[in-house]
Amino acid sequence: MKKALVSVVIVTKDRKNDLIECTNSYIKSTYKPIEIIVIDNASKPSLLTWLPKKYPKVKLITSDKNLGAASGRNLGFDHSKGEYILFTDDDAVCDKDMITQLVKVFEDKNEAGIVQPLVYDKHRKNMLQGAGHDIDLTTGRIRASGVKEVDRGQYDGLREVPMCGCVWMVKREVFEKIGSYDPDYFIPYEDCDFSVRARNAGFKLYCISLGKTWHRGPKNTFVHPWIEWLGITSPERAYRIARNKMIFMRKNSPFPNNLIFFFLFLPIYTLAHSLIILLTGKFDIFLKYWLGVISGVWYAITFPVRDIVRSNYRKIDKLSRPIKMFLIATTDPVNWVIDTKSESILDLGCGPGKLMEFIKFKMKVRKAVGVDLFAPYIEEGKLRKTHDQFILEDVRKVKFNNKSFDIVLASHVLEHLGKNDAWKLLSNMEKWAKRQVIVATPIGEHYHPPEDGNPLQLHHSAFQPEDFEKRGYKILKYGWKWLLGDKGLVHKIDNDLIRKIIYTFNILITPILYLFQESCDYIFVAIKRVDEKL
Repeated sequence: MKKALVSVVIVTKDRKNDLIECTNSYIKSTYKPIEIIVIDNASKPSLLTWLPKKYPKVKLITSDKNLGAASGRNLGFDHSKGEYILFTDDDAVCDKDMITQLVKVFEDKNEAGIVQPLVYDKHRKNMLQGAGHDIDLTTGRIRASGVKEVDRGQYDGLREVPMCGCVWMVKREVFEKIGSYDPDYFIPYEDCDFSVRARNAGFKLYCISLGKTWHRGPKNTFVHPWIEWLGITSPERAYRIARNKMIFMRKNSPFPNNLIFFFLFLPIYTLAHSLIILLTGKFDIFLKYWLGVISGVWYAITFPVRDIVRSNYRKIDKLSRPIKMFLIATTDPVNWVIDTKSESILDLGCGPGKLMEFIKFKMKVRKAVGVDLFAPYIEEGKLRKTHDQFILEDVRKVKFNNKSFDIVLASHVLEHLGKNDAWKLLSNMEKWAKRQVIVATPIGEHYHPPEDGNPLQLHHSAFQPEDFEKRGYKILKYGWKWLLGDKGLVHKIDNDLIRKIIYTFNILITPILYLFQESCDYIFVAIKRVDEKL
C-alpha cells in the first residue's frame, strides 16, 4: 500500500543553527515520502544565500517581510502537496520515528484532525515541555500539560487533548473544512485558535507518547526574570501577548464567559502585569505592552464589523487603482526624465512589468521588449501584456545590434550584479540605445530581501551618484531612507492602510524632492543622452 505524503512546514527567521538542526532531524526521518518546506520570514541574510546549496531537495519559500507564524504557516500550506501537513517550530528536532507514529494515529482514528507528539526539553532530554494544552474560556488562563515535569510515564499512550502546539500534524481535510490559520494573530495564539476551530468542526485532537520531539528551552533574553515569568522576552513579544489574548477570547469565548473575562479578569491581569513590568524599570516593554492592550481592546470592540470593513476596504482599494496609476505615472522619476518622443524601449530586468505600465500610462510605446531571468515574472508580464516581447535570459548574456532601441532602461538591476558585470552591462546599454540610457539604483548600500522567492534580487554591489557622473550621466535623486529604506518607517508598520497613506504621501511630495536634491538619500536615476543631435 502506498504511503501518504507528509509535508513538513518550518517557518523561520534569523535562526540558522536551529534551522539546520531541525531540518537535519526530518531528513533522518524513517518515514517516507516526505517533503520539507521552509518559509523564510525575511531572515537577514536571506536563506537563499545558503540553504539551496546545503539542502537542494528542500523547498524554500521566501517572504520580503516577516509574516509571523500564522501567515507563514498558511504560505507553507499553500505550497504543500501532502495528505498530512506537519508544522514545527524551527528550534525543535524530531525523533526519527515521530512522523510514523503521528501518521499511524490518523490511520487508526478516522475522527483525528490534529495529532502532536510529546514535547521534551532539548537540553534536558527527559524533562517535558508539553503534552497538549487548553485555555480557560472564562479566565483566559493557559493550562499546559507536562510543562517542567519529568517524564515518568504519566502521559503514556494516546490521549485526546483540547489543543496542540509546538509540533503538530494536521490532516488536509481540516484545512478544507475550517480554512487556514487566522492571520490576525501573527504569533502567538494562532495554534490555539486553529485547535478550537478544528474541535468545533467535529475533529478530535490527540497527543501520542510514542511520537517524540525536543524543543529548545526558555531563551536567555536577559530582559528580567519577573518579565520572563509573564512569557515576555522582548518589547514586541509584550505587544503580541497583551493583544492576542484578547483577540482569542473575543473570537472563542462564549457569552457570558467573555463578559466575565473582559470586565473582571482582564483589568486584573493588565494592572498586575503593568505593575510587574514597572517594578523592573523596563519602560520600553511597558509601552509596548500597553500598545498591545489598546490594540486588543480596539479589536474586541470592532470585531463585529471587521469583516465588512475589510471587504469594503478591498473594493475601494481596487477601484482606486486608476488614481494610483495616475499619481505614480506623473511623479515617478523615470517618467520625469524619459524621452516621450521615443517609440521603442528595451527594459532590462523587467520583472513583472510594473514600471512599463507606468511608462505606457504616460506615453505611447510602439515596441517594448522585456528581459528577465526569473520565469514567474516573465509569465506574469505576459498575462498583463506589459511588453510586446519577452526574453527569458540573463541580462549579462543577452545580445542586440547597436542602436536597436530608442531607450535602454535598467531599473534596479545593476546592484544585483557584481561591479565588473554592472559596468559591462552599462557599456552594452550605451551601444544598444539610439537616444537615451536610464538606470535606477539605490544610493549606497541597501539591503533588499528576495521577493516572490526570487534569488536574483539579492544585492551584490552598491553605487553612488558620482560613479555615474564621471561617466557623463545626469543624476536625479529621490526618497528618504528613514521613510522608505529597509529600516524605514514604512517597514515598521503592519497596518496596510497606514502604509498606503505613507506611500501616497511619498508619491505626492516626490516632485518637491526633485527641487531639494541634497535631502534625498534613497534612490537615484542616472540619465545619459547617447544621440549626438540632442
